[in-house]
Amino acid sequence: MSVEEGGPIMCRAIDVASYILNERGRLSGYQLQKLLYYCQAWCLVTQDRPLFPEVIRAWEHGPVVYEVARAHRGRRSVVARDIEGNPLALSAEDQVLVDAVLESYSVLSGDELEALSHSERPWRESYNGQTGIASNAIPNELIKSYYSDLMCGDSHTAESHHVPRFPVSPKIVVSDDDFSWLESIL
Repeated sequence: MSVEEGGPIMCRAIDVASYILNERGRLSGYQLQKLLYYCQAWCLVTQDRPLFPEVIRAWEHGPVVYEVARAHRGRRSVVARDIEGNPLALSAEDQVLVDAVLESYSVLSGDELEALSHSERPWRESYNGQTGIASNAIPNELIKSYYSDLMCGDSHTAESHHVPRFPVSPKIVVSDDDFSWLESIL
């Protein structure tokens, strides 16, 4: 795990991949990589922070986390035991986010996820015709900006881009007087 300067301890991309595989079972490498990408994107939007510190690169077939691609290299499909991640490294809040992303995107095949990511600005603006280490990183700022716009879009846009429905924690708003009263009886 790594620690962002002044920030919380973050899980690694391989941990998120392990969690995804534990939840969904066998996936193609394409599916796993795109689901990782969408988890990172929606964490940037909803939590204002990255889910994991690894760079996402714009490869020929879409966004890829190289460290995870190395772990499943040569396999047409991947299961949790194929990679050495720790699904328990995700906080409860991160698990809720990943579950919402999986609910929205895991119905899509690897080819459908590739087509979707290719239709979206972050990959299109970042892809330099290279795959692997020579490929460009997709900047978190670009990802956050694009998916923030999607989240604020109309229902057709949200549906066509599989924008997840995130649970909202209930908040209670009370006046200062009511708070003082509640505090006095506790």
